[in-house]
Amino acid sequence: MKKTPYCECLLLFVTGAFVLSPMAARANDYHVNSPQTLQNALTLAAASSVSNNIYVTNGYYTGNFNYNSANVNSLTLLAEPGVTNTQITIDSGGTGSSMNIMGSATANITVQGMTFLRNSGGTISGGLQIACGNTAILVNGCLFLSPTNSSGIGLEITSGLNATITNCVVVGTANSGNRTGISVSGVTGIVNVQNCTVVTNLGGGEGIDIFSASVANVVGSSIQGNGCGVSLSGVNRATLSANLIAGNGYGVPYGSGGVVYQGSGNVILSNNTFTGNRGNNYSVGGGGVMCYGASSATFTGNTFTGNTASSYYTYGGGGGVFCNATTATFTGNSFTGNSVGNGVGGGINCMGLVTLIGNTFTGNSATFSGGGASCSGGSTISGNTFQENTAVSGGGLYAVGPTINLMDNLVVKNAVSGTSSQGGGIWVDASATLNMINNTVTGNTSSGSGGGVAYVVTGTVELLNIYNNIIWGNLATVSGGDVYLSGTGQQKVFDFNDADSIYGVFDIALNNIDFSPQFFNPISGDYHTQSTSPCIAGGSTGAPSLPATDLDGNPRILNGTVDLGCYEFTTNVTHPADTNALFVITSAEFNAYAAAWKNALIWTNGPNPGPNPVQANYMTRAGYLMTNGGAYYNDGSARPVNWKTNSP
Repeated sequence: MKKTPYCECLLLFVTGAFVLSPMAARANDYHVNSPQTLQNALTLAAASSVSNNIYVTNGYYTGNFNYNSANVNSLTLLAEPGVTNTQITIDSGGTGSSMNIMGSATANITVQGMTFLRNSGGTISGGLQIACGNTAILVNGCLFLSPTNSSGIGLEITSGLNATITNCVVVGTANSGNRTGISVSGVTGIVNVQNCTVVTNLGGGEGIDIFSASVANVVGSSIQGNGCGVSLSGVNRATLSANLIAGNGYGVPYGSGGVVYQGSGNVILSNNTFTGNRGNNYSVGGGGVMCYGASSATFTGNTFTGNTASSYYTYGGGGGVFCNATTATFTGNSFTGNSVGNGVGGGINCMGLVTLIGNTFTGNSATFSGGGASCSGGSTISGNTFQENTAVSGGGLYAVGPTINLMDNLVVKNAVSGTSSQGGGIWVDASATLNMINNTVTGNTSSGSGGGVAYVVTGTVELLNIYNNIIWGNLATVSGGDVYLSGTGQQKVFDFNDADSIYGVFDIALNNIDFSPQFFNPISGDYHTQSTSPCIAGGSTGAPSLPATDLDGNPRILNGTVDLGCYEFTTNVTHPADTNALFVITSAEFNAYAAAWKNALIWTNGPNPGPNPVQANYMTRAGYLMTNGGAYYNDGSARPVNWKTNSP
């Protein structure tokens, strides 16, 4: 017989027996259909010196299945073609891990398309456990389910080079034996969790726990009803994007309900939704997110709604976010209806160098200070909206630090309560320099002092530069309906502002007016000024740190002048549906805009009434303009009726 120079064998398992067949391939393929043939295949694969594929057919596999290899031999465990993950169940029967995969050499591990029961009989074993050396691990399309009164971790990875977990479903139960859903530790490189559903992992555990990785990415996943949603410790760079993180934080003795990051690395959170998460009493707070010790934290385009925190520590809090980082940047986030008990910062409580740009804070509350936001350590706060927030001090914003820049903010209808309360809209204490330029602060109330703004000066070196603001129409029960000032400082300048009731004496107070700003429609939330407003061209182009644009993104200096408040009066702004800004709305532009309205999408082409989906009155106006010829102009009146058909 002529010998084949290269030949490997295929092991076929049929009803407990197997046969060898020749196969010209670089891997061993095993086909199994019973618990014993599954373990046989795992044992033979571990001993081989080539890569191995184990195909599992539909069935219920009971046992403690084990793979332990010291060879360079990758393992792929997968369902037979046409068999779904619900048709394969691997169950330890209440006696340890359902499957344990260990490898000490460089070899990739892949497990996909089957169900593992969390039925270990204890809290420290997982449905699937993987511990491999310098290895890339992939777990894809698996279910980790918990029978009634069962216990154990869902997926546990304790070592490896990189780990990717995709399209998995991890479900716990309300019983205390169910701990963490996905636990990853000892992976030295990158951990990716993508498009997974992780729910009801209670009993003191987390939905996802990632410890000591170089990079951790959690993307596009639904993480709901867990003791803690996501816990990240000792991770150098963590990114969470496009996740739904909701209803977490029940049964955990410490930490945030939604996300906890503890480490000195960088954290990026973008386009996530945090809803109804709860931070525990023994924590520093952070109902949605607690970020502690990071070098930098970046929050972009996230939504925080109805999260709560209650802090054991007096400096703690943050109903939406507690962040103690060297630098923290918040851009385009929405904070609505978050609250903190026994703490500060109903929306956010941030420590470090803080930048807030283009965020909205609506209806948040704190028992102490900063109903919308509390910032300490120095901050730049620009282009934000603070509305209907409540606290004892700083109903909308509480800011303390060496240098504080407040520019282009809209601060309306916030409130503080209690006879000693201060700053219905803003409470601020800058120990070095305060630049407060072109803000609109109106309709705020205080049961104590400073209905609009409370400026607290605690030393002798402070410089206060307050220019081009509208601080008008606020109320205080005790003193300073619009402005309350206390302390000495080095120089306090109040110049080119519109204000009425002022308590305290500034060193320089010139060029100010006391007239109604003539807002278009403050009842419905339109605080643009009318064409007859005394605030138009009433500011100083020489104000320090003058912002380049207003809250709408329009140029701040128009025709060589600057208005008071957060908006510049202009007739140059086009309707947001007019994407090419030609003052003509075509049918194609209207159809795109209407589709965004129908699907509740955010329209990126401004101006928008806040970072919200397209609103019906804007869409209706676009249709009116389009059906009347498309051409239009801006008469400078209240939006969206300011856009009129034809030409002026």
